[in-house]
Amino acid sequence: MLAVNDVLDAIYLGAFLFGILFVLATLVIGSVDMGGHHDGDFGPFNLSTILGFVAWFGGVGYLVKNGIGGAAAVSVIAAILGGLVGGAAIYWLLAKIVSPADRPLDPKDYELPGTIGHVSSSIRLGGVGEVVFEQQGTRQVIAAKSLDGVAIPRGIDVVILRTDHGIAYVQPWETLLAEHAEPTAVLAVGDEAPVVRA
Repeated sequence: MLAVNDVLDAIYLGAFLFGILFVLATLVIGSVDMGGHHDGDFGPFNLSTILGFVAWFGGVGYLVKNGIGGAAAVSVIAAILGGLVGGAAIYWLLAKIVSPADRPLDPKDYELPGTIGHVSSSIRLGGVGEVVFEQQGTRQVIAAKSLDGVAIPRGIDVVILRTDHGIAYVQPWETLLAEHAEPTAVLAVGDEAPVVRA
């Protein structure tokens, strides 16, 4: 059991418990931004690093004072150094691992028209099938209908042209390419190629 012998012990234990409990509460609730680093304003003084400092300050101070019997002045110095190390470790973790992957969501990244997918469950004539596609590195599945009502067999690559009430309207990739390809002139043997002037 942790003993509270004087005011300094109470400060150390209070800081340690406050830091640990607040971090756990924010992780469980998820309502407080632990990084405090939106839109590139991430710096060394944010909620996570401050809580890390407080918890390590209390824990190290208490252990030095009561665990190894250090003097009060020595325990305060050790507590401050421990808090700085703990806060710096959390800052490094956030800066190197969490922050690079953190960016605001852009609704345009999740628009489906123009997305290429793969028919995973055949689309029947006038009916509904299923298309698998990748979006933001995650594999997604959506119910799909053919744009012109034709059947599309399983395994065909399709383009999602629009969505309506959770159903993607698709067209085979090759059909879409053929419709939008520019016609090319076929030259007979012996014909001269046309001259293009600027």
